[in-house]
Amino acid sequence: MNNDNVNQENEILVKSIYYPEGVNVEKTKIIEFVKPILGFDQLKKYCILNIDKEKKLPFFILQSIENEGLCFIVADPNHFFKDYAAAVTEEEKELLSLTDRTDAIIFVIVTVFKELHSSTVNLKAPIIINRKSRKAVQAVLNNELYSVKQKLS
Repeated sequence: MNNDNVNQENEILVKSIYYPEGVNVEKTKIIEFVKPILGFDQLKKYCILNIDKEKKLPFFILQSIENEGLCFIVADPNHFFKDYAAAVTEEEKELLSLTDRTDAIIFVIVTVFKELHSSTVNLKAPIIINRKSRKAVQAVLNNELYSVKQKLS
């Protein structure tokens, strides 16, 4: 069998404003939002792309598969806020098919400004992904300690 056919069956070409030429993404890496990102109810399929492989930045691209013009910059909140903890509700665990807490990956959406020190993260509404089922939700935390516009440290 031709290897190109295998790649076409197992990968899709994902275009982004950051990768206009496209990036091959394994179909098994596609994330499906079972509880969509607020304001983007129709777009449920995303993937995670690297912003810059060389610099090892703590930021990633959450890229819509269904709309190449839509992506979010995301980061691991614990990289910036060591005590950050997102409580996952029983309903969210069920939606994610999450039985083991260690299977959860948590990202927060970053609002990037030209002056990086002015950038903020939304700690109030983290993205929770089950690394095994590839299901995701945007949770809304009922925690007054967290802000939707928390400045990066």
